[in-house]
Amino acid sequence: MARSITPAELYEGIATGSIPFILDVRNQDDFAQWQIEGTKPVPTKNVPIWVAMEEAEQVAQDIPDGTVVICAHGNGSGLFLDTLAEEGRAAINLEGGTAAWAELLVTRPIEELPDGMVGWQILRPAKACLSYVLGVPGQGCIVVDPARFPDTYLRLADEHAMPIRHVIDTHIHADHISGGPALAESLGVPYHVPVEDAGSGSPFANQPLEDGELIDLGGASLEILAIKMPGHTPGSTCVSLPGHVILTGDTVFVRGLGRPDLTGKAADLARELFHTIHHRLAPLDRRTVVMPAHWTLMEEIGGDGMVKTTLRDVFASALVSEADMASFIEEVVTSLPSAPDFYDTIRLINSGRPATAEEIETLEIGKNQCAASTSL
Repeated sequence: MARSITPAELYEGIATGSIPFILDVRNQDDFAQWQIEGTKPVPTKNVPIWVAMEEAEQVAQDIPDGTVVICAHGNGSGLFLDTLAEEGRAAINLEGGTAAWAELLVTRPIEELPDGMVGWQILRPAKACLSYVLGVPGQGCIVVDPARFPDTYLRLADEHAMPIRHVIDTHIHADHISGGPALAESLGVPYHVPVEDAGSGSPFANQPLEDGELIDLGGASLEILAIKMPGHTPGSTCVSLPGHVILTGDTVFVRGLGRPDLTGKAADLARELFHTIHHRLAPLDRRTVVMPAHWTLMEEIGGDGMVKTTLRDVFASALVSEADMASFIEEVVTSLPSAPDFYDTIRLINSGRPATAEEIETLEIGKNQCAASTSL
């Protein structure tokens, strides 16, 4: 049995059911903030490393062979494998620990695109975040809502000979640090984020997309356009391939709507969200595949490993089809859980405020909490 496993191997092992158990030896506070999650539930136990070392005999009896042991950076968990081996238990260490898991990006091809186009949904399991690459081989591509780890986007673009021509954030994110400004600057290509969210004084170059603006892929005739859909934030902008796919950012999820309170204007933005749903989304082809920027529950990940739904299914929910604005606003606003205090700080950093690597790593701990509801 191998003594270690990479984050990518762990993710795929969870999906195939080959991971029997996870032993997390971080402290209880860190474990309470977030745990390793994949596409299927895996029995998990938290025993802080100092307790695990003292009670190694009992811990070894409580876990099966093949258990994956996890700590923050893979060092303590790696040493604990030897202790478990002395107790007759064969376990596996997660290489790099939760720090490496936090950087894992998983690519899944998008099948619902028009002929001539290729694309990928890119899952970040640690944050339950989604980003996208859409393009035409030999011409160009766009990157939407990128994480701050650029290698996956650059590799996909290079493998298909389609230079990245635009980097787009659908809104100013509050749950994670965007990789958009840095990626665009490194490539010398336009970066787009709504000015209503970022403000006009952002230190990075920004070319906000106008409502209905066509997004150039370098000569491709395939139509990609921006659609303003405020509600989660004042400037939220979706990316649409009419009749095929719409990237909805945090406006609409597979189960739920984007919470409207993160900028301190819950009722006003809930009203905007109502208009977005009934005047911008409702007229679109109901067969259009909806792909958001987040998921909340693992049940939102389909059998193909992707997070998606259709507009038909979105409008089948009672909340989205609610025709009375006052009732809609009340239901959305009163269902909101408390937002993490540090979301304001993340929004400032994504608007241009400098931050250290240590601050960013701390701020990104834990899954997103961007949904107003998961009842759709």
